[in-house]
Amino acid sequence: MGDFIRGLVVKLHVTPEQEVEFKKNYGCTRKTYNELLNKYKAKHGEDSTEIPTQKELNQFLKETKKELPYLKETESTSLQQARDDLHKSFKNCHKSKRHNPPVYHSKKKTRPSFRQTVRKDKRPVEKNTLTLRKHGKVTFSTSIEYLDLLNHPYTKFNSITVYFDGLNHYASFNIETNPPEHLELTEKYIGCDINSNKNGWLVTSEMQKEFFDVDHENQMIKHINKLMSQCRNMSRRWKKLQKRLQKWYNKRTNQLNDYIEKLTYNLVKKYDIIVFEENYSTIKILIGGEENMIFPLSRFIKRLKDKFQLYKPEADGVQFVKPHNTSRTCHHCGHINKELKVKTRNWKCPKCGKILDRDTNAAINILNRWFNGDGLIKYLN
Repeated sequence: MGDFIRGLVVKLHVTPEQEVEFKKNYGCTRKTYNELLNKYKAKHGEDSTEIPTQKELNQFLKETKKELPYLKETESTSLQQARDDLHKSFKNCHKSKRHNPPVYHSKKKTRPSFRQTVRKDKRPVEKNTLTLRKHGKVTFSTSIEYLDLLNHPYTKFNSITVYFDGLNHYASFNIETNPPEHLELTEKYIGCDINSNKNGWLVTSEMQKEFFDVDHENQMIKHINKLMSQCRNMSRRWKKLQKRLQKWYNKRTNQLNDYIEKLTYNLVKKYDIIVFEENYSTIKILIGGEENMIFPLSRFIKRLKDKFQLYKPEADGVQFVKPHNTSRTCHHCGHINKELKVKTRNWKCPKCGKILDRDTNAAINILNRWFNGDGLIKYLN
């Protein structure tokens, strides 16, 4: 296989004994990370951002294992991976201001997980069975496509991350395979207007409108939270409701992730250039009912860029233009309607009499502006 790195996630079916061992490993990994960070701060000071050396962190890890003997009962490479994660956090913080300094991992805010490395001469997967050090063999379920890829003789395994989402355990494989086949160029272009209203969060220059609704999931989350508030904390009913609540949270997250992946792939497959306004990151799209979620626009744009690089590296991909007056300018004659109000969704151009949909008109202007000429490309005339 090639050197294309990708990740695959499978659902694990663990025994009660394995689940206990997994939870021990989750806790020990988090404890190791916190102890190493604590030793670093004790030596260099609370506000220090100096990057620790690998040798220094190794010494901290040896001291931690001596102070906490129960750490030796867990798988050793997962503790080493916690050390490497801390080292990487310091390097990222020093490299860019976007990254915050490392903080302690808490039980509530940190997803329980541990990572194991894979030896070059070992294959951890055989059919639908995964072999983990210290934990033995664990069966898993996934699609036929992923199962064939994991069992391919030339698939190279780099690491395995096991994590818990509150209901089930999953394994995420970091593998090296051949890159996917490139998509053919279509020589099609499209402008996209991002909105925060009910007219569609994404409107294209071809009059396509995208909607994403998780109102039902939000209402169920709100309802279960209300029921939990009426129960005694940690009672049997409270624990059952907590599992139901986690199920709805997971369902909402999975729906959003699946929607973003499918939409970005379909857009990249159909178009070579997708144009947006520069201020997309400042727009907050609220999806759902009273309990609103903010649509992850930055992640959506990033996935578009990643898929263009993966499937259409020769295409121009995602482009941006300035957002000034894209909604107020008539794409037909170029007249700017300065009296247009924000709540007006359809308006008639005072100059040419063209009846315009506000968002579709903006999307066409965005595409025209990218071509650096008002009215150079005329759609829907």
